[in-house]
Amino acid sequence: MRVLLLNTKSEFLKLINKKKYLVITILSALISLVRLGGSLLISKVSHGELVIKGNLMASMLSFVADILIPLVVFMAVTDLFASEMQEDTFKASLLRPLTRFKVILSKCAGVWLLSCAVMLAMFCVCFIMQIISGYGLGGTWHMLSAYLIDLIPVIALIGLALFINTISKSPTLAMLLCIVVYIFFKYLNLYVSPYGQMVFTAYSQWHKLWLGSTLPFGALASKLGILFGSVLILYTTSYIILDKKNF
Repeated sequence: MRVLLLNTKSEFLKLINKKKYLVITILSALISLVRLGGSLLISKVSHGELVIKGNLMASMLSFVADILIPLVVFMAVTDLFASEMQEDTFKASLLRPLTRFKVILSKCAGVWLLSCAVMLAMFCVCFIMQIISGYGLGGTWHMLSAYLIDLIPVIALIGLALFINTISKSPTLAMLLCIVVYIFFKYLNLYVSPYGQMVFTAYSQWHKLWLGSTLPFGALASKLGILFGSVLILYTTSYIILDKKNF
């Protein structure tokens, strides 16, 4: 277990040392600033007659959960799998005193930790902006819970990216396929009912099912089954494919 944790830490540090993840987080923070600035501008132009007192943390959560985090996940998984396979550095990971399964697990855990860091960074940015702008901070703990809960379906998203990386021949192709497949599933979720609700990407904003939800337990249980069933299928299939490869 100690070696697994150390390897997970190593993979996580490998990712955060890449400046592109810091850049994409800063750009996302700027989007939050523009969102807040737009609300203030509308208030000023209307001479106070139209005041938008929206919760920035809530309004930015859909962007973070549906766009930012998936993009970070696809980039990170591609960096740790397809890119390392192409550069022939994936072998170095297999030389560590870990089974191939634990190597894959530690890499995926490193990606999830990076997602946690980006998610919490965005929450903090929105929280600070609300304080500076003078907006009320009611429901802060509720929103923090929502951000944390939305990290659960990220596990399945990592599994999807992992599976695509195992069957792709290049990092560019892997990244492109991740984005195309994700957009396709999102299209199903929004426009093809009820089949679209059978794909785990329909529950990227997982907090909507648990915070203030009036859904019966049976409905919640079925959605849990879809999510964790997807996790089991994606990770198992990916492991079987990677286990058969000769590096």
